[in-house]
Amino acid sequence: MKKFKFSIHPLFLVFAVALIYLGYFYILLAYVLTIILHEFAHAFVANRLGYRLNHITLMPHGASLSGQNAFFSVRDEILVAIAGPVLNLVLAVVGCALWWIWPESYPVTEPFVYANMVTAVINCLPIFPLDGGRVMLAMLSRNGNRTSAVKKIKITGIVVSCAILVGFVITVFFVPNYTMLVFGSFLFVTALLEDKSAYYSHMNLLESKTPYLSRGLKIREIAVPETIELYKLFNAVTPDSLTDFNVIDKNYKIIGKITEPELERLITLYPANTRLSLIINN
Repeated sequence: MKKFKFSIHPLFLVFAVALIYLGYFYILLAYVLTIILHEFAHAFVANRLGYRLNHITLMPHGASLSGQNAFFSVRDEILVAIAGPVLNLVLAVVGCALWWIWPESYPVTEPFVYANMVTAVINCLPIFPLDGGRVMLAMLSRNGNRTSAVKKIKITGIVVSCAILVGFVITVFFVPNYTMLVFGSFLFVTALLEDKSAYYSHMNLLESKTPYLSRGLKIREIAVPETIELYKLFNAVTPDSLTDFNVIDKNYKIIGKITEPELERLITLYPANTRLSLIINN
């Protein structure tokens, strides 16, 4: 997996300082560890599918993950999205099992287990950029226009975030829950603003090679089956070389060739999950 980069949103620092001042340092530590593991789960699955998501930013609502290549098929987008909540649920179950085996661990692990349970549940909300929102966005994009799907998910986000803010107003009459205020406000603003990660995108393969060009680029040839999907060719591309893909049929006969410049062009003409056989035949 690629080297990770970490950054911190200024509002997260404000939120963290406030929690520490109020005496919630251990709880804050449990949540930070939880959300980092959550994002690592996303990155691990993305890496296995050939994507480079390696930049974690700690945000007031949790964390966001980005990288050089955010190009997804619908199937992969869903798999990457659910990886985080699934890991949180597994960690919560393991923690509960540990209490049964070793009851003395309860006081130490309770905040971490609770943090994983809350993180899993919250991320299932159908609000972009939460994981539930990403799954919903992918499902809406499967049989329709991506831009239209983004508009629908934003409306859902506004409705749900407003409900969270109303919940905060209700708590003011009892015990104010400022977490709901921060979380609801951030999600509301996020729903209103344009988010580039809501759209399919891919890194520019040729531009990524510029730093290596002065040292010379290796030329590689790789044979791939005609049944492979277009986006999976990105798995074999490296910045320090130029890769030519020889497309072969079931009898191992070369029926076509795709260079990296050609791959750049094809990715703008065909859907991500298009099989190479259809491209070669056209």
